[in-house]
Amino acid sequence: MNIVLWCAGLIVAFYSIVLVLMGLWPAPILLSLPILFLWLAFRHNFATAETYEEISVSPLEVRLKHVTYKGEVQEYVLNPFHMKLHIERDDDVGVTRILVRSDQLFLIVGSFLNPDDRTSFATAFSQALHSARHRGFDNA
Repeated sequence: MNIVLWCAGLIVAFYSIVLVLMGLWPAPILLSLPILFLWLAFRHNFATAETYEEISVSPLEVRLKHVTYKGEVQEYVLNPFHMKLHIERDDDVGVTRILVRSDQLFLIVGSFLNPDDRTSFATAFSQALHSARHRGFDNA
C-alpha cells in the first residue's frame, strides 16, 4: 500500500511542479484528489478485511458468531435439528449466498468471502451440519 501511494504521490508532485511553473496553480489540488481517494480506498479495504465469522457445529447446537471490522459482535445459538441451510448457486460463479434459517431467524453467512472460498465453506458447513444431525444416531 505504501509503495503504491508513494509512487503515485511522486508522479503527482512532479506534474504539479511542472503545471505550477506553467501557471496552472489549481492543478496540484486537482491532482492530489485521486491520491486521497486511493488512500481512503486502501484504508477501507484493510479495515473491512478484519471482518470474520466463527461457526461451530455440534450435535447439540450450532453457534454463529459474526464480528464486524468495527468490533460489533452478533452471536446466535441454533438447534441443528430445527435449522435449514439454503445454498444459492450460480453456474458461472458458484455459491452466491448461504442462508441459515431457524424459526423466524434468517442469517446470511460468509457474505464477505470470495466465490471460491464461499463454495468450499458451503460444502464444509453442509457436511458438518449433516454429521451433527446424524452423529447421535450412529452410536445407538
